[in-house]
Amino acid sequence: MELDQNSIEIEWCDEYNIGVDVIDDARRNLFRIVSRIISNFGSHDFDRNKTTCIEAIKYLKTYAAKHFAEEEAYQLKIGYSGYAIHKKIHDNMKNVVIPALEKEMETKGYSKESLEHFAGVCAGWLTAHILIEDRAIVGKEHSKWSRSANESVENALDGIIRGYSTSLFGVNAELLSKRYSGHKLGPLFCYNDVFEMPDGVLYSVTTCIEHSMLETVGRKLVKREVIELDRVMLPLFSEMMKSFNLEVCLAMLNGDLKRVKSAAIPEENFYAQYKDNVYPDYSMIWRTYCGYIAFSTKKL
Repeated sequence: MELDQNSIEIEWCDEYNIGVDVIDDARRNLFRIVSRIISNFGSHDFDRNKTTCIEAIKYLKTYAAKHFAEEEAYQLKIGYSGYAIHKKIHDNMKNVVIPALEKEMETKGYSKESLEHFAGVCAGWLTAHILIEDRAIVGKEHSKWSRSANESVENALDGIIRGYSTSLFGVNAELLSKRYSGHKLGPLFCYNDVFEMPDGVLYSVTTCIEHSMLETVGRKLVKREVIELDRVMLPLFSEMMKSFNLEVCLAMLNGDLKRVKSAAIPEENFYAQYKDNVYPDYSMIWRTYCGYIAFSTKKL
């Protein structure tokens, strides 16, 4: 079946509001721009999309400079406990992601591929940030960044990932096993990150989601009847998974992290870590009504 490109849209919902006007107004404007980019791809008007993407980069720079600062000031004012990590996410978007996207589009002459990548990254980052981090500021989501000292790592991971599944993917997850041994699931989208701790220790984190779950999530996000991992959807889901891996790892390790490697990987690479009974340090699996989530992490 062919994708119905004209059905692509991403919409602001009132439930995204956190009740702070200066933050909600700025985020609605940003959401509107990203929605326009996605809509332009649906109409195949790439000339118009080039102009929109150039305007979006300019707005993102202004947004990052002004509204991130306003949001951070509000967090300090109310004594938000997640301020330090939230600021790191802002700084990464402002100092790393936006400049890299702008450079990619300029270097590639605003090619269709670079514009699609820009659209996917913006949509993925925006969705992850609004549905999780901003809502946590006013307690509409529970903090996923730290665990109680008396919780086991497995119980902490279960709580974190179930919370993220609800917040980010809009589905409830049920823990099936704290000792997933790599048995075959349906077709998987797998995303791996390698993080370095301040002491130089490396951790590999991989999250896998069945394609059936991606299809359900994709229909909610962009109103498509059929979801494929094309040039828009692939970076969208990749950004969501990058955010997922980073925030779970930060909560689990409770320290400063540096991402040294990040990429979607073939599912056979994921399964390879279970060969010869050499399992990851933590390996767990959850079930949702639309598919499975598998997670593994290990010290390298």
